[in-house]
Amino acid sequence: MSCSKDAGSRCGGSITAPPRSPCEPPPAARGSYRRRHILIPTLVIFLLAAAAVGYWYFEILGVIATDDAYVDGNSVSVSSKILGRITELTVDEGDTVQQGQLIVQLDDHDLRAQETHAQAGLDYARENVDLAAVQLQQAEDDYRRATIQLQGKVITQEQFDHAKTALNRAQVLGRIAAAQVNTARAELGLIRSQLENTRIVAPLTGVVARRWVLAGDVVQAGQAMLSIYDLRNLWVTANLEETKIAAIRVHDSVDITLDAHPGRRFAGEITMIGAAAASEFSLIPPNNASGNFTKVTQRIPIRISLGTGEGDPLLVPGMSAEIRVRRPR
Repeated sequence: MSCSKDAGSRCGGSITAPPRSPCEPPPAARGSYRRRHILIPTLVIFLLAAAAVGYWYFEILGVIATDDAYVDGNSVSVSSKILGRITELTVDEGDTVQQGQLIVQLDDHDLRAQETHAQAGLDYARENVDLAAVQLQQAEDDYRRATIQLQGKVITQEQFDHAKTALNRAQVLGRIAAAQVNTARAELGLIRSQLENTRIVAPLTGVVARRWVLAGDVVQAGQAMLSIYDLRNLWVTANLEETKIAAIRVHDSVDITLDAHPGRRFAGEITMIGAAAASEFSLIPPNNASGNFTKVTQRIPIRISLGTGEGDPLLVPGMSAEIRVRRPR
């Protein structure tokens, strides 16, 4: 007599569990798997939180950063002091110039003719001085003889007065001749100064960043012809919010990165904190006395030195930069 599965207990038999699949883990392994399934995500979350806290502590806490910064340097716009036509342009964009080097020559033919004319006028004035000196000597001799003759009743008082007047006239003519010499000398000096202005030299050692004219152009007084930058002395100008200025000091260390060279860091140092907000130097400074005043956070410029030595080819004025000032916690 066989027992069914439902009546196995009544028949005194036992129910045999179905066979386990070969791929199914044992119960102990299933518990370990569940623990790993919970532990690994928890550990990952903990590590991510620790990394975020570490980044905040080391990279954000006590760090003042801004991307409102750029490489800056000394520059000069070379212009003419006189009206003239360019006869020679000795440099072009990208050329290195030395201080005192001739870079532009203006036409000087008219001024050379004026110099010759002024020199002749000076020579003529000097001859007049010699002539006036001779006339003065003659007038002095006549006056001395007239004085003796008047005492001896040889000439009349009228003749003596004429001799005295001639002496006075000779003295005045001598002073006029001397003044004419000074005037002619001044005119000659002015023309020679104008001749010097036709020779335009580099005011500093640097690189020609922009050429605005060509040989043959007629330039006005004050018209820009060349822009020269001194690449040996560059710095970073950054504009920080006024709410952050109180936390920085001169000589603070600064980490600098350039958009043009993101893989390189430059070490800098704050050398100057601006004495006025950047808005004060705008074309139309803000006037906060009006009734519709809207408060805007102002930015204060700071200057940061670059310890890169002279003539770093990676740096040119105008490059965008990012700075990070780390303050002690």
